[in-house]
Amino acid sequence: EGYRRAPMYLVASRNTDGEDLPCRGTILRACRSGVWCGLAGALAAGAVLLASSGPTRVAPPEFAHEARGFLGLADNETDPDAEYHRECAEFGENCWMSRCCKTPRHTCFMKDGMWAGCMSECIPGVQKSDTAKVQTPWSCYIVPMHGEVLPKPDMVSDTTRPLIRDEALDNDLSIEFGTFPTLFCFVVIRSKTYEFSLAEEQYALKGGIFQCEEWSVLSDHRAELSPGVSTTVLGDLSTGSGKDTHFANVAIFTRAFDLLRREGRMMARDFVVKVDPDAVFMPFVLKREILRHTTGDSAPNIYFKNCDFQHQLWMFGAVEVLSSAAVKAYFEGRDSVCRSGLEYDKMGEDTFLSKCLDLLGVEAVKDLDLLADGYCNEAPGSCNTNQVAYHPFKDRASWAACFRSATNAARWERVVALK
Repeated sequence: EGYRRAPMYLVASRNTDGEDLPCRGTILRACRSGVWCGLAGALAAGAVLLASSGPTRVAPPEFAHEARGFLGLADNETDPDAEYHRECAEFGENCWMSRCCKTPRHTCFMKDGMWAGCMSECIPGVQKSDTAKVQTPWSCYIVPMHGEVLPKPDMVSDTTRPLIRDEALDNDLSIEFGTFPTLFCFVVIRSKTYEFSLAEEQYALKGGIFQCEEWSVLSDHRAELSPGVSTTVLGDLSTGSGKDTHFANVAIFTRAFDLLRREGRMMARDFVVKVDPDAVFMPFVLKREILRHTTGDSAPNIYFKNCDFQHQLWMFGAVEVLSSAAVKAYFEGRDSVCRSGLEYDKMGEDTFLSKCLDLLGVEAVKDLDLLADGYCNEAPGSCNTNQVAYHPFKDRASWAACFRSATNAARWERVVALK
């Protein structure tokens, strides 16, 4: 199915007077304006051309820890701002190493196997703003913060196309709003962090949970998403110490579920969906997936496992999908069966919820099309694989770019089907 080339290190440069200079900044921050960097070659056998007849994985390189994220190897770190992510790239610098940009409105877009740049938008093809010597096409693949860094060989980027607007096509594509399966979707955010700005962006685009029949944004403090539209106060969102691989946040989501049950709207819908604020979530794609696993017009007692992590099947917290019957079982057995049988104060909420539902006899349904995530052996890439959620995108620009791509991909798929 083709070859994949890992990015190569740039180790020497020359200024416009022909003088040899070391590259400035970190290894991969090659000098662009008036300076070009010579290629010394790959530093590890893992960074060579790889052939594959199936999903390709890049072999781990042999260099220092700070480069581990470079080839897209998922780490078990709980802090998204790990050491090799902290020095985000400036405009005009290579963002391959950091996978992030200092300017909030910029996204790290891939040009080719040696360069990725921080820009507010990216149009696939040759950019006239590039110097003559480097006027080669940009792929415009969104470099993910976690997971495999390289796109699939047949990747075609459409992250910067305008949204396809066709009312007739939308009506044909979407399962009718308000009919089975109906969704209640919610997100929990910290109002003084990037999570609030993501929720603002999603509301402005009417994307993510705001495409569900019912939705709720819970936060530590009251915040206004738009004039007259405010979050629901959940209170303190501090987490426990947990373990090396997760935060102990079960109590937060226990309070969230209890608040939503008291409010009353949640249990009136067929399925309940909890979404992480940095996940690009496509509700109409989820409805399609639910219909693949159900018959009739009532929700069975099920929940979905969406992640293949370390050769085990998990319900990963970026998007959690439970039927109303499963939520009812959760409320009936959480404080008795589950709290006594599980490490309530030491677990991540997604692990606790999944194991709790298992203890209560709720059927777990495997569906890996629910989530594209670097920790689940499938990085979100250009968000055009017609999956339910893509994770993570921690700034407004990259979230919006992924949302545009995912929306267009779903609509293009329908256009092809109609033809």
